[in-house]
Amino acid sequence: MLHDFPSIDYVMSLTPTGMREGRDSVIRIMEILWNPQNKLQVFHVTGSNGKWSVCQMLSQVLWKSFWKKVGLFTSPHFIKINERFQINGTPITDNTLEKYYRQVIELSEKYDILLSFFEIQVIVMVLYFVAEQVEYAVVEVGLGGTYDGTNIFKKPLACFITSIALEHTHVLGKTRTSILKNKLGIIKNGTILYTPLRSKLIEETCKKDNVSLHTLSPDEKKKTNLPWAHQEKNAGLVFEALKDLGFNTQEIEKGLQDIYNPGRFEWITPHILVDTANNRENIRILKNMIRKLNHKKILAIYGTTQIDTAYVGELAQMIPTEKRILVDDFCDRALPCETYKKTVKHNEVIHLSSEAEEIEKLLQDKEYKIIIYGSFYLVWEIMKLSIYKSFAMK
Repeated sequence: MLHDFPSIDYVMSLTPTGMREGRDSVIRIMEILWNPQNKLQVFHVTGSNGKWSVCQMLSQVLWKSFWKKVGLFTSPHFIKINERFQINGTPITDNTLEKYYRQVIELSEKYDILLSFFEIQVIVMVLYFVAEQVEYAVVEVGLGGTYDGTNIFKKPLACFITSIALEHTHVLGKTRTSILKNKLGIIKNGTILYTPLRSKLIEETCKKDNVSLHTLSPDEKKKTNLPWAHQEKNAGLVFEALKDLGFNTQEIEKGLQDIYNPGRFEWITPHILVDTANNRENIRILKNMIRKLNHKKILAIYGTTQIDTAYVGELAQMIPTEKRILVDDFCDRALPCETYKKTVKHNEVIHLSSEAEEIEKLLQDKEYKIIIYGSFYLVWEIMKLSIYKSFAMK
């Protein structure tokens, strides 16, 4: 409905062709607005893997178990951009999103401040959560930490670094140490950092910046309804943070048994599994999960926005499968399959922009267990073609 929501359409047209860090423009807009972000009580979450899960756990335990009004900001989205801005599990409405986009666009034009697609989302998040007077805001970092658009909060209630893996190395650096340094940029003087990672760099940085460090010990893992053991670390981080804030421990534990985590090892139909595993560590977990299915006919559908072709080739063929489809053109950042298909055993390359009907046919084949994995954007686009349950908190 182009004529109904022109600002939404305009912002969607800005979807980036590449990833970059930067927060200066967001900070300038915040200063013009007298720094509304300082009114929010924020849980700030970064990490290579697990940050989305921690955000879902924090927000859902707080609003389901303790009846708090909780804003949740995550990215990217699956079906509609509204999903990035939720309050107690309900995405922002089109009318409200249109209003905030229009306000931000007008500010950008009035003060001649160029804003990227993601920077606009961050500003809208702050304006929306402040206007709605949320009691807590759970904020997922977009990329890295230090220069991320969300890194605008002076003193979060708690900061989290869930894990470190080689990701977006063209932006964050080519080593785990450089990536960790970047992610440590979200910690602030007088805050608390929760992490399962043990690192001299973390200890030294926290000491230098007067940050309390809570390193998760093995016996602090917590059970959750989400599958597989790695989620117990994420649940442990959430438990410790909320316990330290004075929330009832029994209610936290109960809440961790009722988490909906869309897109993470989620069966969207009885025979279609989606997982946004897009690095070696996550795909290794997915691989182990698939082996436990003990199903002989597996169809793997893969696409990525990673750019190291050797690494992509490795990721693409990690999943044991009878049939593998590589997907091209699912977003403007998708790595062309031509650059890595020679290193990957596959049956077909499908260009989603022109051959969507081919994917639709594949999804109807119930003889296979269909595994759709890789880029968040791939999962998002293919969910649109499948008979999926609509995005909503359970």
